[in-house]
Amino acid sequence: MAEISHTRIQECRRRAHEILHKLHVEAPDEIDLETIAWKVGRLEIQYGGIINCDGRIIASSTGGGRIRVRDSGSHGRQRFTIAHEIGHFVLHPSPQIDKDDGPSEFTMWHNEGEEAEANSFAAELLMPEFLVITMAKKMEPSLALVDELAETFTTSVLASAIQYINYTNEQVALVMSKGKTIQWRKHAKNFWTRVRIGQLSPDSAAGARLDGRASDSNGMVVSPAYAWLSDYEYDREHDIMEDSRYLDYYARTITLLWLKDDLEE
Repeated sequence: MAEISHTRIQECRRRAHEILHKLHVEAPDEIDLETIAWKVGRLEIQYGGIINCDGRIIASSTGGGRIRVRDSGSHGRQRFTIAHEIGHFVLHPSPQIDKDDGPSEFTMWHNEGEEAEANSFAAELLMPEFLVITMAKKMEPSLALVDELAETFTTSVLASAIQYINYTNEQVALVMSKGKTIQWRKHAKNFWTRVRIGQLSPDSAAGARLDGRASDSNGMVVSPAYAWLSDYEYDREHDIMEDSRYLDYYARTITLLWLKDDLEE
């Protein structure tokens, strides 16, 4: 499947910014999804009443409808689910909207299509650039920093990781793996080398965890550059920093890579 274009991602973010600007949002605790849902389409938010998905929107494009959210799970994931459904209403109008979403849809960030668009919109609605960019520069890269962002903005860890990659100046990349297969990777603007595709290397922390030889890395650990970087496939001298964690909700592994040192030395 083709990847979502940069132009389309920017449009999704712009639509989220428009909403926040109209509501004069200046802090994370001012992002009130109930107010936003009502303002954009007279959408009511209800909790519970669904079993086989995490969120559902039933609405008319002319306004009026409801977003229903599973009443279990973390508050951060619930908020991302709501923002995702608002994204469908804003970005994908039709005479009658009836969509449901769950973990598989919330892992789609690179595929061309409505789910990646709704994810990009939701991430920017909950974690807009003008609020994230200062925090993203405060600490050394780690998934603990991503957790801090998720707590501050009350959203999902995965959305927080995406926004961190979007707005940090560090040489980092985010990788998502399903089982031992790398599904997608996202480079920060200063990450100049290429993350390999295909199967996870058994010499990576992520690979060791899936082989049962280790647990989550719980912080940045040293991994050989060849385990992650296609440009260093035959290099046995250089290392890269890696922080990997298995996310039960998505049944996926996320990995934050960091070029802490100059690989060309």
